[in-house]
Amino acid sequence: ADAPVSAHPHLELADLTARWSAQAAPTVAGLDLDLAPGDRVALTGPSGAGKSTVLAVLARHLDPSGGDYTLDGVDVLDLPLAVTRGTVAFQDDSPHVFSSTLRENLRTARPTATDAELEAVLADAGLGDFLDSLPDRLDTMLGAGHRTVSGGEQARIGLARTLLSERPMVLLDEPVAHLDGPTARAVMQHLGTATAGRSVVLVSHRTEGHEWCGAEVRLEGLVDARR
Repeated sequence: ADAPVSAHPHLELADLTARWSAQAAPTVAGLDLDLAPGDRVALTGPSGAGKSTVLAVLARHLDPSGGDYTLDGVDVLDLPLAVTRGTVAFQDDSPHVFSSTLRENLRTARPTATDAELEAVLADAGLGDFLDSLPDRLDTMLGAGHRTVSGGEQARIGLARTLLSERPMVLLDEPVAHLDGPTARAVMQHLGTATAGRSVVLVSHRTEGHEWCGAEVRLEGLVDARR
């Protein structure tokens, strides 16, 4: 059967409105976004302008309350949830580390990944030295009761998962919020290289990564009721 959308779909938002509950004022209103395959966009704007809400809509964690969200011209509300979610890799600022081996922590993104592929994405995510420091390498147990993971390592494990997923659209919500400047720059440089050819929407209060985004879309708190 023909897939409803291509392997690298063209994403469009037209006059998008989104709210977190039927009674709430919209967090986002009237947003247009055109993301062709491989486009990389930074969403900027003040706190409360709706940047994370836009990512939630793109990831299908929240349905639009108005306007359209389409992939290859097909309304996402007409697509199986699994199709949209299978298109999108979502990384926030504190990815979960399971009480399991490093290998299994990464394989949540792609269960068929080989050890060589895991080692390659760890290197891409700047975790080559981390891997070398582990007594049992990929078999090292992480998480509660096992080897503790720093904030920077946690962010990079999330990054490695995002790279491993091979999904064509990557949503990054403050991916380096907890990292110091040099670490953040290194992680975002890795991300820029590793996501080449994929569509990216980056939300960050920091400037790292903006240099490899082709465009910036500023949300101005379109409907800020607190003014």
